Amino acid sequence: MANTRKLDREIAAAKQKLGRIRSQESVALSAGDQAKLVGLTGLAFARATRLKSSPMAERGAERIWKRAEETAAADLRVLEGERQKVIDEEAAARRDRKKSRWL
Repeated sequence: MANTRKLDREIAAAKQKLGRIRSQESVALSAGDQAKLVGLTGLAFARATRLKSSPMAERGAERIWKRAEETAAADLRVLEGERQKVIDEEAAARRDRKKSRWL
């Protein structure tokens, strides 16, 4: 069996991060994105205290969450692809060993 424990741990961490991003936990964001989100939240709060809407700040926050989700999902796909590659290589090596025994 191929040793995929390290990749499995990385995949589990990536899935957890993706779940945290989808539930909009700001801890899952990078420091730069957290700072941008805080600034946009402050802007939206300041405008709300004056009873005005802030669609720009809302769109900006949505963009941050969407970009973070897309990045995390892409990282997860890459890790799962690497895991599948390791498994396929191990299966090919096993198949070649069996084949060479019969020759």
